[in-house]
Amino acid sequence: MALPSESIIELIEADPIKDELNPFLATLTSTYPNARAVASVATCESLLLRRNGRDLALKLIGALQLLPVASALPSTAGDIPLSGEIALLYSRISSSRTDVKLVAGLLHAVVTQEDDQKIWKKVYEVIARTRRIPQPTTPPPSHPSFASLFQQTPWSFNTGSFADTSEHRNQVDGALKEELLPGLRLDIPDFVPAVFGQVPQLDELAEEVFDKCQDRERPLYQQGAGWTKWPPSAKEELVLEWLQDLMKRLTVLVNICGSHSTARRQIYQGPTVYLDGSPIKRKMDIGIAARHGQSKSKEDGVEEKLSIPISNWDEILVTGELKSNVVLDGQTPAWLDLATYAREVFRAQDRRFVLGFTLCGSMMRLWQFDRSGSSGSSSFDINEDGFRFVHAMLGYFLMNDKQLGCDPTIRQSDGKCYVEVGRAGETERLILTKLIKKQALIAGRATTCWRAYRDGDESKTSLIVKDSWQYEERPEEGALIKEATDKGVRNIARYYHHETVQVDGKNDDTSENVRKGLMKKCGRTTFREKSFIDSEAPASESLGQALAGRTQSRSASRKRSSNSTRMAPPPAKRSCSSPRSRNSGTPTHNRVRRRVITRDPGRPIYEASSRVAVINGFLGAISGHESLLNVGILHRDVSIGNIILTENEGDGLLIDLDLAIKTSDNQASGAPSKTGTKTFMAIGALYGEPHSFMHDLESFFWVLFWICIHHDGLDEKGKVKRRRVPQYEKWNYEDTEQLADSKGGLVVEEERFNKATAGFTNTFQSLAPCVRTLRQYVFPNGKRWLGENKELYSQMRAEKFVFATWSGKAVFIKHYTSIDATIAAFRWVLDNGEGRPPEDVYNDQWLRNIDDADSEGDLYIDSSASEGSQESGNSIEIAIECKAWVDRAPSTIGGKDVDNNSSHNPLKRLSSRRGCNDDVLPQFISSGLEILDF
Repeated sequence: MALPSESIIELIEADPIKDELNPFLATLTSTYPNARAVASVATCESLLLRRNGRDLALKLIGALQLLPVASALPSTAGDIPLSGEIALLYSRISSSRTDVKLVAGLLHAVVTQEDDQKIWKKVYEVIARTRRIPQPTTPPPSHPSFASLFQQTPWSFNTGSFADTSEHRNQVDGALKEELLPGLRLDIPDFVPAVFGQVPQLDELAEEVFDKCQDRERPLYQQGAGWTKWPPSAKEELVLEWLQDLMKRLTVLVNICGSHSTARRQIYQGPTVYLDGSPIKRKMDIGIAARHGQSKSKEDGVEEKLSIPISNWDEILVTGELKSNVVLDGQTPAWLDLATYAREVFRAQDRRFVLGFTLCGSMMRLWQFDRSGSSGSSSFDINEDGFRFVHAMLGYFLMNDKQLGCDPTIRQSDGKCYVEVGRAGETERLILTKLIKKQALIAGRATTCWRAYRDGDESKTSLIVKDSWQYEERPEEGALIKEATDKGVRNIARYYHHETVQVDGKNDDTSENVRKGLMKKCGRTTFREKSFIDSEAPASESLGQALAGRTQSRSASRKRSSNSTRMAPPPAKRSCSSPRSRNSGTPTHNRVRRRVITRDPGRPIYEASSRVAVINGFLGAISGHESLLNVGILHRDVSIGNIILTENEGDGLLIDLDLAIKTSDNQASGAPSKTGTKTFMAIGALYGEPHSFMHDLESFFWVLFWICIHHDGLDEKGKVKRRRVPQYEKWNYEDTEQLADSKGGLVVEEERFNKATAGFTNTFQSLAPCVRTLRQYVFPNGKRWLGENKELYSQMRAEKFVFATWSGKAVFIKHYTSIDATIAAFRWVLDNGEGRPPEDVYNDQWLRNIDDADSEGDLYIDSSASEGSQESGNSIEIAIECKAWVDRAPSTIGGKDVDNNSSHNPLKRLSSRRGCNDDVLPQFISSGLEILDF
């Protein structure tokens, strides 16, 4: 395949690759030492077919996408840069349905360091061979959409991207692995000093305690032999007993040395106990937890635990995982199990990071999980390096809550939880009254929202406090909300304040504040495949060398004063750009915690108390989206969690501008990815198309469809009843192309979609005709759109939402003049029951009060002033009159005690107009009110 044109060659020559792919090559060499020496297309294909071959291909593709020239080169599929097509290629390769062998030629070109033209030629070839081109379904736009004018940030998904559904362990664990692998770093130099360096006098205390462990009369540890009671089989239950006993004895030694703070901690062991606080049943082998209750000492001085048993994830401070096989150290199973525990701790507690350890046989590795991913130390044998083991375990026991990762900005006083913000030059205290939302994930935005009020505000006017960890390159959500509020955007949560969260007087970010600079350190980015480990020793750690040196010197002279031994200076640090670096081409990106405070709290649309409330929320959010677009802001993340109802459920608001952009921007933010709830993503967005407002409007459709499928009214306690539908639950776990195919197959055939809507819950079955008609607008002729059409806003709001029934048959209303006026008047009547709405509520030339026949002043729609049919006009009359009449006489609901002969009975008069018999009135009241009076 030849390159498309001379202009492309000029672009390639103007922006050469140079050494930009060296980090990827370093990773390849560290994992497969002989790969570059014997490289051929066949050997590259063989590498790609190995267990980690797909990960290797993804790292290469990710590195190519980040090259500046990739954003300058055109694609062959349309008006998007080549980087956008590479993002789609990444998605296809990550799917098991695409043959990873197709990347072999490209890998060979990179490994053998072919010239740039040949490398980019291979990129174009791989894209062409793997691309699935959706068939156009509507004529393309005559001019480029604004979506094509800016660069596209690729999508990524994590365990916080699931729609409101039950979690299943097998799917969640797989998604968690994909969430964390891109940010994996292990064998990081200086890991231990960064994690434990703030624990006062830990080095001296650990040294003194370890000296006492080697007491000649009753030694707990012996040089050359290790821990005296260590079980040689390393069976998990035996290791648990040994560690529990050892930590009791170490605690006693700490007390002898003059420190008593370890009394606040205890070893947790619960391999047979499910911990509460999670929708997934999980057991954790071992960990460190807060101690509750009291304790006493036995005669031998060993402390006997009398504490209350640990039963909930909110009591776990440090996570742990045991494996009896030493080979599993540094491999996926132990790490992933530990990660699942860390995710539960994040879910249950207000954490900035979570610490943990794995013990595989006698090999120990220390870990930290935060919003950028996971990082780990080099491993060590606890029997060969007993001091390092004591240092780590005492460090965990002596750490305060902040050092363990708890959020110091969320404080308590007088039984109240609060945060403080700097607003208008003054400090404001916001009392947190209720947790509203918390994403259950590790690496990502981890959005958390509370309801709050300002301390000192006697009215206790509610605010919403939202914390999220954003890529530092991403535009600030708070600034966009402020701009939208200042410009009068309707149906969004209004601005109050925003700021970057401060911890220890610095921006709270993952790079410097959480990891203490460890993200800049070199480290391995993949787990080793045992069959490919060369003779190279594992990466050493500067503190590890120092600690090992101390152990060896102590062996020679145990009785010297602890003050005479000092930490050996660390070796010179080397940059990750060094040729010896083993980082991949996918760097770990910094995230910064931002706090946004808004007015106008509400409740999620999925907690609506009625169908009317759902429709109110749906229509209001669409209006908010259009209003945002009119001031140049595109939302890009319409989902079931980002539509809320006002307090009275009379309107809807669109929230969460995390992923919003200004339409005037023609450059991507520079963030490596954007996350969203793929269940509600438009088909084109799943295929990787540049994002348009049309994608968001399609997302509104999927939100309504999802609610109608899963939500089934309220239970006896007023809680929303949800049901599981496996056919749609799997949308949370399918890859993007599979999900796009699933959605496309659902809407392409009218009969199939009608069958799907027949499966709506009992509560929302009456909305099935509405959703079917919406499909006709969103997917014209059963096919997805390719051109932008702003009229879709009014079509979606107007069509089929104000309706009644006549003798059990649904009658739907089209609005040909002012849909906003109609909805406003209809809502007013539902709220007020009778009378004429104020003139500013409706269009007086269309809605008229003809109350000469009814002294009580019912509101009517004068169908003669509408361009709709007589049936439509009468249907609106019936809907409004029926509601107004029943509000005045509630005992008539369901057709009971209806005075059919009353001259003031609007149903009597309206049925006479239509020539209906009186015996249909009770049926109409029953069926009509069932729909209208939710």
